[in-house]
Amino acid sequence: MRFAVVDLETTGGRPAECRIMEMGIVLMDDCEVVGTYQTLIDPGQEIPPFIRNLTGITEEMVSGQPQFSSVAEHVSELLKDRIFVAHNVLFDCKFMRAEMKRAAIPYDPPRLCTVKLSRRVFPGLPSYSLHKLTESLGLSDFRHHRALDDAMAAAEILKLAIAKVGEAAVFKEVKNMSNPKKAKVL
Repeated sequence: MRFAVVDLETTGGRPAECRIMEMGIVLMDDCEVVGTYQTLIDPGQEIPPFIRNLTGITEEMVSGQPQFSSVAEHVSELLKDRIFVAHNVLFDCKFMRAEMKRAAIPYDPPRLCTVKLSRRVFPGLPSYSLHKLTESLGLSDFRHHRALDDAMAAAEILKLAIAKVGEAAVFKEVKNMSNPKKAKVL
């Protein structure tokens, strides 16, 4: 299976009004990482104080960085024919779809949530937040709320899940397989 494990840092929680300000993507073929992509994005709007404190990303850091529209085609190529994986996948996927739509690029991928997958594969843990989950699974600590670090942590969780239950069981958790490119993902 071909995966794109994605994490986005955004200016808030509403895709219609807020924007992506950092993106991290881990490309995996089965359990092998075959590439990564990370970029800061100029969101074209103020970063609220809560978000600045949470992520450490400031207006100075994103000033002069590309806007999403200038990286959209490249990102689309990276994600093409891959299962979109994220920790709380609906959040990240809704933002990616909104930004792709603004860039006039259709995007509606098959998707896999590492939170839901972890609840099934690793039941009974005290928390399924990314940080607590990595601790419970004995994975390395990482810079929380930075896109590539979070994406790498989610990729490690995906690898552990595949190792524990196999690709077929993980594949059963993939949503939106009505996508016509389904056959290419396998």
